[in-house]
Amino acid sequence: MPEILQPSLSIAILRILMGLVFMAHAVARLVDYSLPGFGDFLDGKGFPGGFYLAWTITLFELVGGLLMVFRKFVKLFCIGEIIILATGIIIVHASSGWFVVGKTLGGMEYSVVLIVVLASIFIAERKEERNIRPVL
Repeated sequence: MPEILQPSLSIAILRILMGLVFMAHAVARLVDYSLPGFGDFLDGKGFPGGFYLAWTITLFELVGGLLMVFRKFVKLFCIGEIIILATGIIIVHASSGWFVVGKTLGGMEYSVVLIVVLASIFIAERKEERNIRPVL
């Protein structure tokens, strides 16, 4: 099987999907030029240099997402994006409850799902790196 479809087809599909999701998120921020507002938001939450941090996050998601699609620096991207998502949960989403839409609005469910998927990809890549094969 080609390298891009390793360590398994199911993990490759998840990895490619996650890369595309994060790239789309970054591109949307660039296309509608919401970076200044994102930077102001980060400044308001106490992060120094919010505008530059917003650019850093956006470029990380754009370049990292592309690298994920091609299975490069996968574990590094997973760790970085998990940190970004967990920070988002703490400073934004947790106060809105669980649901993104429905019973509550803007909650943390989507971020938690993304974190679990990224953690699963990280674990699968680590097992592949250490040549650990599943029993079943």
